[in-house]
Amino acid sequence: MSGDTLFLGNDGNGNILICGEDGVVQSESTTGYDFNHGLVRRNGSCLIAEDYTTNGAGLYEVDDSGTLLNSWTFPDVIGGPSSGIGDLEAEGEAVWYTMYYPDFDVYPFAYAYKWIPGDPAPIDTVPLHGEQPYGIALKGDTLFYVTDNLNGDQERIYAYKLTTEEDLGWIVLPDTPIDNDQRPQGMHYDGEFLYLLANRQGGSAFAYQTVFIYSFDANVGFADATAIDPTTVFPNPACDRIHVHATGSGNYTLMDMHGRLVRSGTIVQRSTIDVRDLVRGVYLLTVETPEGEATHRVVLQ
Repeated sequence: MSGDTLFLGNDGNGNILICGEDGVVQSESTTGYDFNHGLVRRNGSCLIAEDYTTNGAGLYEVDDSGTLLNSWTFPDVIGGPSSGIGDLEAEGEAVWYTMYYPDFDVYPFAYAYKWIPGDPAPIDTVPLHGEQPYGIALKGDTLFYVTDNLNGDQERIYAYKLTTEEDLGWIVLPDTPIDNDQRPQGMHYDGEFLYLLANRQGGSAFAYQTVFIYSFDANVGFADATAIDPTTVFPNPACDRIHVHATGSGNYTLMDMHGRLVRSGTIVQRSTIDVRDLVRGVYLLTVETPEGEATHRVVLQ
């Protein structure tokens, strides 16, 4: 989005549609790529994400005439290659993206990643609810993502606070009381409103698509999304050791950004994990106790 102009990626023919807030298409750019699962507007160019490939999806930069300027392959993630990209959102030179495949049967059902195009691995990751996360947006240190219905999941917009690693909760999409099938796709926050691209409410899900505009009201809260975290992890960022305080005994796993297991073991109420020999970066620490399971993003520096 740029001012009151919307840039929309077409997943059917890959073209980029430019329209006003009235929904009228003003112009269309042909890219030559018959996919578009995420769009980031840059100065004079756009980043577009490939929908799905088995061995790693592609990220492409095209200029306003549709000419290819650069291309990259998304790095491997937890569970294997970055096969299914949901959506893109820019943060400086980096991009956040959701993954709808690989996905998993238990929480975290999927992940969002922050990546600088060309780097060998993501630089940050967030555990997500729902097996089919698509649209993603940033509002300061709050990350929003929207899930499509799969295996009975409700379609919801979730909020996650990056600085505190806290699930703030969720709101349902407008169509939830009708048939729970709006097929939500792209999202973007413009500094004032949150924009969501989804199918219309009710009836045929493929009749036409609508841009829904959300405002933020400090007096309206999100619904509770998760139970209280049964563990405390500190310090974070960490250097030599990670301390874990839990409400009971259990097990832990520590994975890097490629999904490789680098540590595992048992914990008691107060435990310490030695990480002096690990490469500096972001890791996922999952702790499972009888009271529940929690996943923490841990930064080693």
